[in-house]
Amino acid sequence: MMDKKLFRLSGPLPQGSVLVGPWDEATRHSAEERQGYVFDDPGLAMSALKTDGSSASPLSEVSQGRLIFIHQDAFAGPEGSDALLQWLEDLAELRRPYLSILLHGNLEGGLLVRFFRVGLFDALAMPLTQPTWVNMLIRAEKRLDFRHQSHLILESTGQTRQMLRDRRSQLGDDYRGSTGDLTGAQERLAAANLHLTAAMAELSLLYRFGRELSTAGNWDEVLRDILQNLTDFVGAGGAALILRSAPGGGYSPRQTWQWEESAWDKVLVNLNDQVDAAVAESIMAPGVFRVNSNLVPHGEQGRRIIALPLEHQDMRLGYLLLLFVSPEERELVSARYLPFLQTVQVVLSEEVASAQMLDRIRDIGAFNARVLETVRSSIWVLDEDGRTVYCNRSGQELLTGHPAPLMAPEDFLFKIGRGSVEESLPESATDTPELILDARLKLDAIQGLLLPTLRAKPDATFRGEGQVLRADGVGIPVLVQTSLMPGHVRDETWLVVVVEDLRDSRQLEAERLKSDRLEGLVEMSATLAHEIRNPLMGLSAQAELLADQLGPDDPKSRYIEVITGEVERINETITRMLNYVRPYQPRLNETAFFPLGRDALDLVAPRAADKGVALEFAELMADQTVADLILTVDGNQIKQVLLNLLLNAIDAAPEAGRVTLSVFARENLGLQDSRTGLSQATSGLVIEVSDNGPGFKAGEDHKLFRPFYTTKSSGTGLGLSICHKIVAAHGGDIMADRVADQTVFRVLLPNGSETELEPMKLKENF
Repeated sequence: MMDKKLFRLSGPLPQGSVLVGPWDEATRHSAEERQGYVFDDPGLAMSALKTDGSSASPLSEVSQGRLIFIHQDAFAGPEGSDALLQWLEDLAELRRPYLSILLHGNLEGGLLVRFFRVGLFDALAMPLTQPTWVNMLIRAEKRLDFRHQSHLILESTGQTRQMLRDRRSQLGDDYRGSTGDLTGAQERLAAANLHLTAAMAELSLLYRFGRELSTAGNWDEVLRDILQNLTDFVGAGGAALILRSAPGGGYSPRQTWQWEESAWDKVLVNLNDQVDAAVAESIMAPGVFRVNSNLVPHGEQGRRIIALPLEHQDMRLGYLLLLFVSPEERELVSARYLPFLQTVQVVLSEEVASAQMLDRIRDIGAFNARVLETVRSSIWVLDEDGRTVYCNRSGQELLTGHPAPLMAPEDFLFKIGRGSVEESLPESATDTPELILDARLKLDAIQGLLLPTLRAKPDATFRGEGQVLRADGVGIPVLVQTSLMPGHVRDETWLVVVVEDLRDSRQLEAERLKSDRLEGLVEMSATLAHEIRNPLMGLSAQAELLADQLGPDDPKSRYIEVITGEVERINETITRMLNYVRPYQPRLNETAFFPLGRDALDLVAPRAADKGVALEFAELMADQTVADLILTVDGNQIKQVLLNLLLNAIDAAPEAGRVTLSVFARENLGLQDSRTGLSQATSGLVIEVSDNGPGFKAGEDHKLFRPFYTTKSSGTGLGLSICHKIVAAHGGDIMADRVADQTVFRVLLPNGSETELEPMKLKENF
C-alpha cells in the first residue's frame, strides 16, 4: 500500500474529473469543488462511466471530455496489473472522450508499455512536480481538443449530408423555382463538399503519418516523405524536423525538405530563445509559435517560420519547422490549419518519444549482452525442460573446448541450444551441447537427477562444487551457483546456472603451497647455514694450526689440504645458498652490453679452452648498432647472470662444441605485469646463450630455475635460481628452450628507466 501523502496532486483538478482509488480527503474535497467524482471501487466507476449522460448515471451531466485519474492502489494485489489492463480495455470500448492518467510509485517500464498499448493516455510517477502536472494538463487539453475537432468534422459531414438531402427534396418540391435559388444552392453544396473534402484530406494525412511512423523500420525515408507531404498540403516553402541527439544534448536537423540552411546553429539558438520567451509569458500557450528568422540569406528576408515544439513528459524532444515565403502566407496557414498542425505536433511528439524509448531499451539489451559475453564466468539459462535458452561465450568454450563461433554479443541472446526461442538458427548454435540434458554437469552434493533436484530447492538456490565434462572427455573442476528468473510466458520460470572454472584457482593454491614449502626451506637453509658456518670456521682454524706444526715434507700435510679444501667447498655452497635467499635490490646505471658481454666471454675463455669449446659473440643485427645495446640495469648483477649461463653452457657442450652469446634490442618484450597479469609494451634487450649440448628432458624447462634442482653430477642447483632471481628483480624474465639441436637460455631485460622495479621480498634469518 503506497503512502496516500505521495499521491497529493500539484494543482487544481480540471472540471468534471473522475478519480478512481483510495484518495485522501484533501484530494476528494478538491475534486468535489470542481464538480468531479471519486470512486473507491473501479467497478462502480466503470458502471458510472458506461451510463454517463443518462438519467441512471450518478454523474450529473455529459461533458465534452473527462480526465480519469487512476490511483495505483485501486488495482493492488498480485493480479492488479491484469485487472488494470482489463479495466482500460473496457474504458476504450466505451468510445467516449475520456483520457485516463495513471499515478504510480515508479512502476517498471515494461508494465507501463502494456498499459499504454490498451489506451492509457499518460502515467505520472509520484511524487509529482508542478511542471509535470501542468504539462500533462496541456497535453490532455490538446488531445481532447483534437477529439473535439474530429467530432465537429464528423458532425459537419452529417449536417452536410442532411443538408444535401433537404436540398434535393426542396429542389424536387420547387422544381419550377427560380434559377437563381438553384444556382445558389449548388454553390453552397460545392462549398460544403469542398470543406468536407479538406477535412477528410486532413484526417487521411494524419492517419497516414501515424501509420508510417509506427511501422517504419527506417525513419529517414519516412520522415522525408512526411515533410514533403506536409509542405505540399499546407503550402509551405520547406520543412525541417529538429531533434535532440540525447536527453539534455544539443539540437540538430534530423530531416529536411527543400530547406538548405548554412547556419543551423544560429537558427536553433534564435528559435530556442523566442520559443522559451513565449512559454515564459503564458504556460497555457497553444504550442505553435511564429518565429522571425533574421538569419536567412540576403534578398530573402521575407521568409518566416512556424515552429511546433515536440514535447513529452516535461522533456522537449525537438521542433517541427515550416518555412514560408512571407509573413502573410504564414498567417493564412496559421489561421486555416491551426488544429491540424497541433494534431501533427501531438502525433510526432508521441512517435518520437516512443522511438527514443525503444532505442534506449535496445541499447540496454545490447549492453547487457556484451557484459554477459565478456565475463569469465560461464552462464546458462535453462527452460523448464532443461533445454538451453542462452549460453554465453565462456560457457560454450567450456563445454566444447574450442573458441565460440563469431557472433555479435546481442545475437547470442535466446539463440543458443535446443531451447532457443528463435525459429531459424545457425547450425553452430544448435550444435552446442546441453549442460544437463547431455549429462555434462556433475555435482558433488547431488547424486540423482540434477534438474528436478535443483528446481526443488528453495528458489532453486544452490552453491557447490562439481565437474563439467568437456567434449573431449576432460573433466574440469567448477563451482556452480543456481537461481530462478522469469521466463518468456506467464508463470514460466527459467533456471540460471553460473559456473566458475576452478582450474586457475586450484593451480594458484598449489603454487601457494609450493611457495610456502619453499619459504620454509629458505628459512631452514638460512638457519642451517648459520649453524654450519660456526663449526666450519673452527675446523678451518684447527687445520691451519696443524699445518703450521707439520713440516713441509710431512706426508700428513696432504690430509690438511684435503680438510681445508672441503671446508672451502662447503663454505662456497653456503655462500651461494645465502645469495639465493638474500633479497636483491638492483643499483641501476647505464650499462653498455657489448663490452659487458666481451668481459664475460674473456673470463670464461680459460675454462672453454680446457674443454675445447669454441666461444662466439654473435654479430649485431643489420638495423642495430652498439649504441642500441645500452640499458639502465645493475651491471654487476647482470654480469653474474652472464657468467652463470656461459659456464653452464660450456659444461653442457660436448668437446669441440660451440657456445654462442647474442644480444639485441627489441621494441616490445611481451612481458606481463606481475601485479595485474596484463601484457605491457616495454622495450629492452634480449640476451641469448646457446650451446649444442644434449639439452634437458621435455617438461624440465620450468624445473631448471628451482633452487637445488640440477642435472649435473656435481653442483648445488643454485646457479640458475640466482639468475632467475636477479632477472626478476630487474622486472624481466628468463626461460629455457630447445631449438633444433641447440639449447637456448633467453633473458628479457626491460629498461630500468621505463620499469618500476621492486626489491624481492624474502625473509632474512641470518
